[in-house]
Amino acid sequence: MASPPIDDDDPPPYVVGNHNDAGEILQPVILVLAGHFIRAQTVDGTPLYELSRDIRTSSTSEAQLAQVSLERLIHNVRVSANGTPRVLHRNRHIFELKHLPPVISTGFPYCLDAMSRHALGNLALKSPSFPRSSFKVVRVDEEKGDGLPKGYKARKESLKEGEMIFEILRKRGHYEWMGPDGNRLAVEDETDGNHRLIVTSPVMRKTMDAMIGGWCLRIWRDSMKSNHRSRKPQVKTQVRSGREILPRWW
Repeated sequence: MASPPIDDDDPPPYVVGNHNDAGEILQPVILVLAGHFIRAQTVDGTPLYELSRDIRTSSTSEAQLAQVSLERLIHNVRVSANGTPRVLHRNRHIFELKHLPPVISTGFPYCLDAMSRHALGNLALKSPSFPRSSFKVVRVDEEKGDGLPKGYKARKESLKEGEMIFEILRKRGHYEWMGPDGNRLAVEDETDGNHRLIVTSPVMRKTMDAMIGGWCLRIWRDSMKSNHRSRKPQVKTQVRSGREILPRWW
């Protein structure tokens, strides 16, 4: 249905603040992480999401507390009284990507704090013990400190793991995003440092938002770990003779 015409003097027809588009069904799309924007791989490269900074090259170490904002860019087309279309833009803050250093983390150092009540909730990136190349995105809730001694406040924030939202499997050199039902939702592609998320199935808007947040969180994690490795002091290697290396009883 065509949008009703509006007069140029009318205030911008933004979507009402409490409008819920979380259940909207989105079709498969290819998304590209370019700087601090996530764009659709189309002719015009429309930006769909914006990060507060580039997460691909992080200067943050794993010992530091850090966060990055993730906003969805909303583009509304309206037609004025003279028939001229106008594109109106606004941002919706959907997640805060957070890295919690070991001193305050309780098993979930990489988290997504929901900033919209229509989001899937607070999420975390979980690295299972086996296989180590796979991840899960799980819902997390704050755990009440019942049973603690009276006045005991100096404690870590405790998070309780909930349902699995995504499973991220490493297959043939790339990651595949699976839903809780085991169906594939998306495939990651990284070539020459360029990151793409190829969404292969229709998903709800809130699922897409959570998947974008989790994708960014995983890339940010890899960037931080790479930065941590590069900061390690180089140990000078000393060449020794075979007699020095062999045990004394040889």
